[in-house]
Amino acid sequence: MPQSKSSIHSFRQIFFLYIGFIIVFACLYLLPVSKTGDLSVIDSLFLSTSALSVTGLSTIDIGAELTRVGQSILMVEMQLGGIGVVVLISYLFLMMDKRITVSSMLLLSKDQNQYKLSSITSLALSVLIIASIVETICFIILFGEIRPRYDNYGDAVFVTAFHSVASFTNSGFDLFGDSLVSFKHNNLFLITTAITIFLGSLGYPTMMEYILSFRKRKTLFTRINIRMHLLLLFAGTVLYLLFESTNVLRELNLWDKLTNAFFFSATSRNGGLTTLDVSSLSITTVLCLMFLMFIGGASSSTGGGIRLTTAAVLLAKIGSVAKSRKEVVIMRKTITQDTIDKSFMIFFTFITLFFISTILLTIWQPQDLEPIMFEVLSALTNTGLSFGITNELAIPSKTILILLMIIGRIGIFSFIYTIFKVEKAKARYLKEDLAVG
Repeated sequence: MPQSKSSIHSFRQIFFLYIGFIIVFACLYLLPVSKTGDLSVIDSLFLSTSALSVTGLSTIDIGAELTRVGQSILMVEMQLGGIGVVVLISYLFLMMDKRITVSSMLLLSKDQNQYKLSSITSLALSVLIIASIVETICFIILFGEIRPRYDNYGDAVFVTAFHSVASFTNSGFDLFGDSLVSFKHNNLFLITTAITIFLGSLGYPTMMEYILSFRKRKTLFTRINIRMHLLLLFAGTVLYLLFESTNVLRELNLWDKLTNAFFFSATSRNGGLTTLDVSSLSITTVLCLMFLMFIGGASSSTGGGIRLTTAAVLLAKIGSVAKSRKEVVIMRKTITQDTIDKSFMIFFTFITLFFISTILLTIWQPQDLEPIMFEVLSALTNTGLSFGITNELAIPSKTILILLMIIGRIGIFSFIYTIFKVEKAKARYLKEDLAVG
């Protein structure tokens, strides 16, 4: 799985670019105008990382401990994290009539998981437009639902705008104080938010393909994303109804149960917002939830996890091995060996990071294993759901989660090529069969 020097350089640029933005925003949260009280350096770094990685985990109550200025900065960072740092920089260059060089386009392609440079310029121009349109529609629909909760008209406008950005970017932050628990009977609010989260995790290339080429045959990438998204959305809804109808959903009527299960299924794979107390879910539901978190959203989207196409390739490879086929085929398309290798690398790196981080957190955290594992996976997959132990984390635990959130956002390859020196092997060795299983 060789990579060119320019490609590896692009991965490293992405890593350091994100680190730089995290530090800058962390400093902004430490300004007196941004906070209502004391805010430690580690907590500001944690908040900044969570916002730029569109995760939603927070060690502070952003509604109480950040001023409107601080919350505005947070909203900007969420938007920046959702559309991608490199996309924004490329867009600004275009606005200033600056030509995007080939190296800059390569960097942009790595940030958005794209491999055709011809699609990059149009992507950079369309991302902000799509984000603005979806968030505006969400704002218009939900303002009437949020307005009665606030005496001040300006507060209602700000909170609605904040929620719209948090939903589409899959950031998971809220200013309501209880995530969306108080909205669990408001079906319009939940369905609108769920659809907004769904669109955010769908990915810009997929949305652009449907907008610009609606009647044309879709690419394999888009077809996999749509089918996997709908399948997991439906499966999650059914599973949550099945396992929680007599538990956390028991007090709701049938329509509210359906709406809350649908919403929770949509938010499970990256949304971070919830109408349910995650710590009250049955262990069976938690395991299903962790599985959906692990898969995540689409490449080039605001979602995290191993990504839908990765999961599809892994399943196809398992199927081909079981049927003794040499080629891996998805929807009558043969998948390249390089793609298969990358998929397995992503999968096993995620698993390794998950277990190592969980082991390390058990050293400093007194909580049971279940909430610790959940917290680690939530950070690594940029989901943002929690058992409520985030504000109880020790400094070493916060540091580990910060690193996991960064890796989850920029991708496994950006991390690997930043840390390790990767060179193409020149030696060739004899082949030999090995007994396995």
